[in-house]
Amino acid sequence: METIFTDEKDERFLELVGELDKGYYERIGDELSRYDSYNEFKDPHVVILALDNDIAVACASYRTFDDDSVEFKRVFVRKEYRKRGIAYNLICQLEKLVIEENYRYSYIVTGKNNHAAIKLYEKLDYFMIYNFGQFIDDDTVVCMKKEFEVNHISSMIK
Repeated sequence: METIFTDEKDERFLELVGELDKGYYERIGDELSRYDSYNEFKDPHVVILALDNDIAVACASYRTFDDDSVEFKRVFVRKEYRKRGIAYNLICQLEKLVIEENYRYSYIVTGKNNHAAIKLYEKLDYFMIYNFGQFIDDDTVVCMKKEFEVNHISSMIK
């Protein structure tokens, strides 16, 4: 298993995102369409893919949220590869890059019933916060946040 960095235009990433969305629509239904615009790739994303014999089996990405923050998005592992720590590893690799870029915070939005994802993010030291933006009155999602320790000297240079 290897990992590679790419962007939101990578066809392998888009295929995985299609599988992710299909699974969500099967579980949640058409109500999910209200998040379509939020999940569009209007902004550049840094993407990491996990490859097994050159076949993409998992992905994660982030986009800039504001000057100090990123938002992790589109974390997905194909069913037959789950429970192997792949998502954890991908997020850790992205976090390392985020820290090197001197971002201070990361946000994640996920479904309140997505217990596996919430457990994963809590394991990665994310904590629940009040819902923000379009999610303020949305009781179907939870928003989570993590603060990174950054080098104070390099963050002052930024």
